[in-house]
Order: sequence, then C-alpha cells, then structure tokens
Amino acid sequence: MPVDIQTGEIGTTRVFSLSMPTADAQTLQGDTEAQLTLLGATGLNPDGVEVFPLSDLGEIGLAGYLRDGTDVPETNLKRDAAKLAALDGWVMLVHSLAFAGKAMTLTPHPALTLIGTYRQTPSQNPQSEMAAQSARPYTGASGPAAQAPDIRRSKSRAVGALILLAAVILWWAFA
Repeated sequence: MPVDIQTGEIGTTRVFSLSMPTADAQTLQGDTEAQLTLLGATGLNPDGVEVFPLSDLGEIGLAGYLRDGTDVPETNLKRDAAKLAALDGWVMLVHSLAFAGKAMTLTPHPALTLIGTYRQTPSQNPQSEMAAQSARPYTGASGPAAQAPDIRRSKSRAVGALILLAAVILWWAFA
C-alpha cells in the first residue's frame, strides 16, 4: 500500500513493524541502503530512519519513546495504545527528516507494515517580528571603519622610557 508524503512535511514519524527473522532485522539495522530499498523510495536521508528491536526500549515502550523522544501528543498515543503495546520484535521509524521536505510516495516492501503515523505537538511559540532597529539585517555602523592603534608609536614610547630609565640609573651610579 503506497504512503504519500507531502511537500514540506515536518514533525511526523511513521512506525512500521518488521516481519522478518531477527538476523535479517539486525543486518537491516546497519544497512541504510537496504532500509531505503525496503521503503521503496530513492533520495531519502538515512539519518531520518531508525531500525531497532522493541526490547531496547525497556519499560518505556514504544508509546513512551514516541511521547518522550519525538513529542507525539498523549491523545494520539492513547488512540493506538493497544496496537502499539501489541507490537513485538523489530520496528522501523521513519521521521520527516528522511524526506528533506520533498513530496514522494513510499511503496513499502511486504515485510513492512505501517502501524501508524504520528505528528509532533505543534509549537506554541508564535513567530514575532523583531522591533529593534539594531536587530534588523544590515543595520550595523555605517561610518568609517575603526582604525587600529598605531603599534609603532607605543613601541617607540616604551623604548624611550627604557633609555630614560637606563640614563637615570647610570647617572645615579656615577654620581
């Protein structure tokens, strides 16, 4: 069954169960090329795909991982709680990062079963315009560039002071 991905998708995780022997799933875990082949798409970012055994999650479980690790709202997880709790073996999580904002259609291999699609909690921080003039682009100082101090002048003053000090010491020694 094809899975359509919309342009600009962010904050979404798709959970697939893996119907394959443990040895094959372990091999798949480290083989990003095989993961992309099983998903039936090209041009995916492998950093957006996770393959792991559910036993790695311990007591937190898959629902806890989705809630705490990917910020899926509790209401969405309650809806699928029985389905998520019934899973065992290995899963593949495909995050929006895998699609890099591009629209595409996945044609998953029969060994993959889509369990659910989970979206993150939308950000509650509204975008605001920057009011301060200094926060706007290209509003730096428009005058001439600051001049670096003339090091030669300060060095010559230091040398002069040392010569004067030597003269005073010599005068005092011979006086």
